[in-house]
Amino acid sequence: MQTKTILTIIGAIQIFMGTFLWIQAVIVRDAGIMSAAFDLKAPGQTITPEVYLVVASTVDTVGAFNIGIGAMLLSLRNLEVEPAKMVLRGAMILGLIALTISAAFNEIFMEGGPPLPVWILLTIFVSLSAYGYMKGTGNPTNESS
Repeated sequence: MQTKTILTIIGAIQIFMGTFLWIQAVIVRDAGIMSAAFDLKAPGQTITPEVYLVVASTVDTVGAFNIGIGAMLLSLRNLEVEPAKMVLRGAMILGLIALTISAAFNEIFMEGGPPLPVWILLTIFVSLSAYGYMKGTGNPTNESS
């Protein structure tokens, strides 16, 4: 698979996840999908606007970083093969350490992690990044140069 295609897909995944988080925190301004986690961790408690504001300020920051990472990956998709593989190695490390381990930690020790669609997107992100780093190919026009 071409590194350009992989960078496009994983960049789009980051933008999608970031946009979803940002919309949830900034536009919806309600517990929404987070309400199940709140109910699990604080059963019977009401989420005050102040508590939601604290949570939302973290969620919208994480969403903004996801959007930024996705935009960076999309802007780098025309790199030659070897530099693109280095970017994919960085994306793989980011996905494994910062995203997956954090998500697993929350799932195991904090009694609730990300929803299943996020796990699926993280798995695709890490898998494509690893595949591109190890076996990615260049664009037909770039391979001859």
